[in-house]
Amino acid sequence: MIKTRLCQWTEWLLVLTLPLLLVGVNLRVVTGNWLVRLEYKRSGFPADPYGLSTSERIRLATVCQDYLASNGDISMLTNLVLSNGKPAFNERELRHMADVQAVFFGLTVAGGLSGLLWLSVGATSLTSGWMKDHYAKAILHGSLLTLGVLLVVGGFMVVSWDEFFTAFHRVFFTGDTWLFPNSDTLIRLFPIRFWIDLAAVLVGLLVIEALALGTLGRACLRGQRIRAS
Repeated sequence: MIKTRLCQWTEWLLVLTLPLLLVGVNLRVVTGNWLVRLEYKRSGFPADPYGLSTSERIRLATVCQDYLASNGDISMLTNLVLSNGKPAFNERELRHMADVQAVFFGLTVAGGLSGLLWLSVGATSLTSGWMKDHYAKAILHGSLLTLGVLLVVGGFMVVSWDEFFTAFHRVFFTGDTWLFPNSDTLIRLFPIRFWIDLAAVLVGLLVIEALALGTLGRACLRGQRIRAS
């Protein structure tokens, strides 16, 4: 009885952590420099109304992404200057980037810990057979949970992007610390078009991965039933 309960609790823990694992992995993917370079060179991407060149925007934006991905020191940003010699970011922008880094780090750590949980339970399942059926169920149900969350969040994005964007920032940031005038460098580097495209790439990756994992989980369960019969 205790062993059965433990298996069930572990299964549900795996189900709940699969979305965190996938989000953590894909945040690393979409914050790679490749997306910035692709966006800025895409036709139709808004030009900077204050005169920053594409090459300068790419230079500054990739350092911002490296700051997040490496959990680097804020000096990476304070030392940045524009082509006219002025500091790239003001104090408010720097504080916001520090807040963004903290959120990014928290989500990626949560994803990493979820990955360790999945790997450890998976290794135990392969070597001892413990949790074998429950592991396959967790893959399937975790994928369904991920798709369900994406359906709600993705629908919110499509129906009302502005409200979604505001709600997202209110959840993760205090007050209006994330609001900036259009003349600030962060807005000029990362206009709304960039965030819409990033969200689309992130959701697309999550949907593909959840569908693939769900198919795998279902196939594993079917194979186990066939062998049992």
